[in-house]
Amino acid sequence: MIEHSKQAVRRWWLLLIVGIALFVVGILVFVYPAKSYLDLSVLFGWLILFSGVMEVVLSASSRHFVTGRGWMLAGGIIEIVLGAILIFNVALSAVTLPIFLGFWLLMRGFSTIGLASDMHLLGIRGSGWTVLTGVLLLICALWMLFQPLVFGTTAVVVWVGLSLLFAGISTLSLSLQLRSAHRLAEVHKR
Repeated sequence: MIEHSKQAVRRWWLLLIVGIALFVVGILVFVYPAKSYLDLSVLFGWLILFSGVMEVVLSASSRHFVTGRGWMLAGGIIEIVLGAILIFNVALSAVTLPIFLGFWLLMRGFSTIGLASDMHLLGIRGSGWTVLTGVLLLICALWMLFQPLVFGTTAVVVWVGLSLLFAGISTLSLSLQLRSAHRLAEVHKR
């Protein structure tokens, strides 16, 4: 099983790139809070599209990886569709940004928890932190989905920033777990 997993986890760095991008954009949201609401919705669309493409590439290149591949592929496809909708329908994305953000976080939270469970089954340490970040994403998502009209422009900017930071941290954690699996596979290969 470890030999098959090695082929998948050798591209752990793709998730590292996604995690860094999510985290950096989360910080930029707080550094430049005066940016327009429309710019934020378009930026969010591009980020979701980029994240989806990276997850589909990682999933497609992980043909022999038995754990998490389906979660990653489904999540990546959903992110590509959501990203395209947000990019090409700016007016729609501005009006529905809290709802899109809530569903994206909901999907990302479940995906993170599912992948962390798979990493736990492989015996990779630190998967509990990934589960915790997934739960935090679910809490943010549910709060946002239950009260989407309460959010004004400022609240959306704050929640987008926090959500991107949480998503970045969970993706970085997962990439480091995959790196550990890759190193373990390399050791067993020798």
